[in-house]
Amino acid sequence: MTQDDEALALEHVREALAARFPTVDEQTVRSVVEEAYAVLDGPVRDYVPLLVERRSRERLTGLSRLPRLSASGAQASGPLVRQDG
Repeated sequence: MTQDDEALALEHVREALAARFPTVDEQTVRSVVEEAYAVLDGPVRDYVPLLVERRSRERLTGLSRLPRLSASGAQASGPLVRQDG
C-alpha cells in the first residue's frame, strides 16, 4: 500500500466513522482516528486502515455513550452532540 493509498483509505475510515457516530463531533472523530493511526508505525502498512478503523470505532463507541458537558461544565442533554453551523 502506498502512502497515497493509505491516506485515501484513512479518509474513508474518517467518513465512515463520522456517519456511524453522528452524535460525535467530526473533530473528535478526526482526533480519534489520528491517535489510532499514530501508534501504528510498523513496516507492514497493508492493514493499517483496518486497524485504525477498529481501534477508532471502539473508542468512539465509548465516547458516544458519555454525557456531553456544556461550556460551563454542567451536564447537557445528549452525548457529545455535534455543533453544526
